[in-house]
Amino acid sequence: MSITLIFSAIIAPALFWTGYFYYKDRFQPEPLLKFGSAYLLGLAAGFGCLKVYDLLSLTGLALDPETLAGSLSRWSFLAINLGIIGPLEELFKFLPFFLVALRFREFNEKTDGIIYAAAVALGFASFENLGYLSALQGFDLFGRAFASPLTHAVFASVWGYSVGCAFLKKKNLILPALVGILLAGLCHGLFNLLTVSSKLRFFGALLILGLWIWVILKLEGQKSKKRSDAC
Repeated sequence: MSITLIFSAIIAPALFWTGYFYYKDRFQPEPLLKFGSAYLLGLAAGFGCLKVYDLLSLTGLALDPETLAGSLSRWSFLAINLGIIGPLEELFKFLPFFLVALRFREFNEKTDGIIYAAAVALGFASFENLGYLSALQGFDLFGRAFASPLTHAVFASVWGYSVGCAFLKKKNLILPALVGILLAGLCHGLFNLLTVSSKLRFFGALLILGLWIWVILKLEGQKSKKRSDAC
């Protein structure tokens, strides 16, 4: 496995999306060291999730969307993605966010939930992309390498913002966490169904676009508030 391939498919996309979210948070950016720590925690979460998938595969169920899409009916495929894959991956991304990132001293704004959730998600996506280095090539590989971090980040932003708001308001985090993870898991699972179908892929893109616009509006709204407070 060449260094060039690893850089192009793993490191470059991670740097690109890190730069994007850091730019969106530029008015009062989070410490880069803390953002990087959350990214590394996401890598570890990806490894942990893979090990759970390995355990589940012992039951005879290969939880890979591409494999499942060719072996199950559309409704069975959707049920597994909504009931297992989507929620499980969101849960594994949520755990380091909740256990570590939420405790950062710099976590002091509602949109910090989006920023740190995105950082964890970028690490998770980087680990996930490692598994595709030998399975994909050319445009398919690099297209996934740049798209996967964004999709994971916007899904994670759902529970990141929900829990972040509750945390700063000193509310109980159980309900916001459950609702956020389930909603993100549903979006994640639905996206998996849409993206494996050439006829439905357009709607998958619309789903991501809608969530991305929501993230941008939240980040821009917080930035506008900071500017008005500074005047």
